[in-house]
Amino acid sequence: MSQGNDSFFVLSINHEKAPLEVREKYSLDSAKVGQLYDELDNRPSVSESLILNTCNRFELYTRLQQGASSNEVLDLLASFYGTTADDVSEHLHLDSGQQAVQHLIEVSAGLRSQITGEAEILGQVKTAYATSQEAGHAGKVINRVFQKAFQAAKLIRTSTAVCQGQISIASVAVDLATKIFGNLSSAAALSIGTGEIGENTVASLRARGARQFAIASRSSERAREAAEQWGGTPKVLGELESYLADYDIVIAAVGSEEPVVTRQLLKTCGIQKRERPLFLIDLGLPRNIEQSCEDFDNVFLYNLDDLANIAEENLAHRKEAVVESKEIAAQKSQFIWNAILKRQNFLR
Repeated sequence: MSQGNDSFFVLSINHEKAPLEVREKYSLDSAKVGQLYDELDNRPSVSESLILNTCNRFELYTRLQQGASSNEVLDLLASFYGTTADDVSEHLHLDSGQQAVQHLIEVSAGLRSQITGEAEILGQVKTAYATSQEAGHAGKVINRVFQKAFQAAKLIRTSTAVCQGQISIASVAVDLATKIFGNLSSAAALSIGTGEIGENTVASLRARGARQFAIASRSSERAREAAEQWGGTPKVLGELESYLADYDIVIAAVGSEEPVVTRQLLKTCGIQKRERPLFLIDLGLPRNIEQSCEDFDNVFLYNLDDLANIAEENLAHRKEAVVESKEIAAQKSQFIWNAILKRQNFLR
């Protein structure tokens, strides 16, 4: 799988080649990210590394020693995930050199997001870079590439219309809820999760006129803090069974290896007996809501892929901006890569 003599690579598993059920297998919590960094540190062939893990993509950026192959990293990933190199390759996108830089710029600018132009991704990439840098995994090449890529992404986001409207997965979810209910002031909404997506969800709910909404967190203290900061009623996630049936819309975006809303939970809450429908919107990866929840006649479940399809229907007016943005990404990535080749003769 190694490409030429380049030693800077990105290995990406994302929505372009991997369906939701595959992407969630490669999603990592912070502890597992740390474990993967340890594995990379133990490989003499890996000089630098950066892991990007979001709700829709797993990416590994590496600078390898001269003569090393990306196949070594592929084998490492297969071992880490307990699968085969062929299985990983089936869903993997690989770029090297200037193409890897261009990929990073396009990711950071939201051009490769499942919802084109979404707003959260640049902050997520910056957080991943900070984590790598602070732990000593990023060296002179990753530092240079990422810093320049952020500048290029900012240029794209500010000089083109690709991000017009401050698109986010949370805003698309709330837009869907608005289309379903018309006026959100009469609907009771529950947002599960107090991370960035949870915060954006609450902001979008308030902007669309929601007056009855609650914020659920595993920690009662965190729920209270979020409710004080964002508005709404605080709820403890561990008590979900006692209040879930009070809501018409449930939007879940919480880090969890197991679903927090299950078919059994809905049955226990008596959802199947109530007359009004329940709309479940799952923004988590791994998924927060069991797929079998939609078995109930009055329950309607939407996941990340469903929302992306809805969002892309409205992309037509930004297609020219996408083309323009990709041209900028190609030009900037070539400039960045040429500068690296000139300053660092590390690819001989």
